[in-house]
Amino acid sequence: MADAACIAGAWALAVVAYWLVGGSYSPSIYLAFWPIIPVFVTLNALFGLYHGSWMYPAAPLPPVEEMRRLILSSLVTHLAVVTFLAMRFQTLEGYSRVVVAAAGVLTALTAQSVRNWVRRALFKLRIGQLPVLLAGSGDAARNVAEILKDDPFSGFRIVGYFDGARERREGLEGTGLKCLGSLKDIVSEAKRRDIKVLLACQDERLFRCQMKEFAQWFTYIEYLPTANAFPVYGSKAVVFDGLGGLEMVNQARKRILRLQKWILDRLLAMVAFVLSIPFFIVIPLLIKLTSKGPVFYRQTRLGRYGREIKVWKFRSMYADSAERLEKLLSEDEAAAEEWSRNFKLARDPRVTPFGRFLRRTSLDELPQLFNVLMGQMALIGPRPIVADEVKYYGSSYETFASVRPGITGLWQVSGRSDTDYPRRVALDTYYVLNWSTWLDVWILLRTFLAVVLMRGAR
Repeated sequence: MADAACIAGAWALAVVAYWLVGGSYSPSIYLAFWPIIPVFVTLNALFGLYHGSWMYPAAPLPPVEEMRRLILSSLVTHLAVVTFLAMRFQTLEGYSRVVVAAAGVLTALTAQSVRNWVRRALFKLRIGQLPVLLAGSGDAARNVAEILKDDPFSGFRIVGYFDGARERREGLEGTGLKCLGSLKDIVSEAKRRDIKVLLACQDERLFRCQMKEFAQWFTYIEYLPTANAFPVYGSKAVVFDGLGGLEMVNQARKRILRLQKWILDRLLAMVAFVLSIPFFIVIPLLIKLTSKGPVFYRQTRLGRYGREIKVWKFRSMYADSAERLEKLLSEDEAAAEEWSRNFKLARDPRVTPFGRFLRRTSLDELPQLFNVLMGQMALIGPRPIVADEVKYYGSSYETFASVRPGITGLWQVSGRSDTDYPRRVALDTYYVLNWSTWLDVWILLRTFLAVVLMRGAR
């Protein structure tokens, strides 16, 4: 229903908008295009975009893959319209090419957002979620439980979990989930509740022992054995004479993909710089008028392979910011603890009123386009960090430092300043292991929405 409403709304907007700016036609002639709605929905079903039913397995697609398939589905649908008109009438005269193209672009760009609005509404109303059982109570199970508790995207509702003897001392206290028994009770309880989806977060040996039993009842079994980042994008199942396994693809090691990202970053940075020229004129004037000090601020951060780089920003703090911070941290114990934990402050006394606006809109980061053009940073990548933050990355730091840091990245669009530190590390590591052009496109679109809505930036 969300997809149908999206494409219908996109066409209505395109038709009326073009008519209002001078299109010489009656908008009513486009009512004959109503079959495009079931065509789009059918294509989405064929592309595996509906989960939890016979049309697609229980686990939803990753957001990036969903976006890719929605864009391709919209492209195919609207190319079919053009093909039909050309073959049926031997011409496109009488129908606007602009309307068809605009409707296609609008559908592609808004379909996932419309879906997300519907998901959030259903999540709040507790409607349409698939009941699932959780096997295990270790770190992996806890992570899954915490993620799904506030995640409308998955469409899953965990009914309860099953505890193993070795794991009993850990449990899932604090998650709000009820323990339904031990691991040996899983199938009998699933039959009693008529639940066909299992999230298995057990030790591999335990899972292998129960796999045959699980297969006799569950339609879908999601195996999630580890709480750490896992390279899944581009991975695929492999079979060698009956021996099954998983081929994991290290995207960052492919030369053609590295070249592709290098070119894409610079092209987009040049386009962004040209479009931002008015901001580079107005913002420096406002900075000078509202506070004393230089227009630009350079901060030492760690770039690729841990090399130090100077990251450019528009100045958003008072000239005596260091003294203000030192005074606050010495007088406010809570602020000192927050600073040591996040290297950020929710209420930072160093930030000027105009600087606060720059941060909320992320306009203070525009000068980092120079860092991208100089090859020190990427447009999209892991967040640049200071030397004191290396310790938080632990064994993941080498993976993190193998690529250039970005102006925007996965953690920024997944909560931005509201994301806690362990989650930032996990998201940065996930990005490096699972990079793709489509992931970058998804992050760019999410960044645009986050900046426009001023969500989470400080």
